[in-house]
Amino acid sequence: MSASATSLLLWLAQGAVACDADTRVVLMPFERVALPSADARALEDATRRAVSALPDACLESREDTAARLRGAGASLSSCGNTECRSAQAVSLGARRLVRGVALGVGGRRSVALTVTDARGTETRAQFEAPALTPGEADTRARQALQEVWAPLRTETVKQAAPRGSRLLPKVMMGAGGVALAVGVGFGIAARSTESRVSKNGGECASAGEDFSGCFASRLDAGRRQARTSNVLMGVGALLGLGGAVSFIWEWP
Repeated sequence: MSASATSLLLWLAQGAVACDADTRVVLMPFERVALPSADARALEDATRRAVSALPDACLESREDTAARLRGAGASLSSCGNTECRSAQAVSLGARRLVRGVALGVGGRRSVALTVTDARGTETRAQFEAPALTPGEADTRARQALQEVWAPLRTETVKQAAPRGSRLLPKVMMGAGGVALAVGVGFGIAARSTESRVSKNGGECASAGEDFSGCFASRLDAGRRQARTSNVLMGVGALLGLGGAVSFIWEWP
């Protein structure tokens, strides 16, 4: 093997080691439509500089990407859906895969970007880059990438938010507390009714011939209050226990 070939292999290996699977970004060579190849390459380079400036991205060099694409052959053919493109990102060992189409329609230069995450999500953006404005392509590319990068970066946080909210356990424990409080109230009312009736018939003592009916009515009322108290106390205990179990289950 020649010295130049050995040096090239060592350089490629160093580039591969520099980026791990959690941060590696692969930017595919841009496709171009109605635009000279030099202009398309300039827009691609501006996009590469913008990706390289992102704090959580380790951009693979264009040379490394081109070499791997040559080795991959047909396995990286054009995809028609997000799942296919996500699988391509995984096959390339990348956290994200960036595709771009450089357009030269209507006398304007523009780029359509697609960023695919290896976890199966995808975002898109587009920016224009006037040919006569120095540095404008870099600025527009940076702004477009901020639009497509932020949703992917915050996706994991959004998925974890419902787990950390613990809303259901709080509702269950709150409802359980209310049920227990109402149950205690009915229990006190039942005890009060029992106490009044047991003392010489309570208010029924003055009912005369209707004493039996009054006594039976008060006794039945006390029993209903006691049953309601028992039911509410049981429901409150179950809700409180369920809320506590759910709270512990959702503990991060």
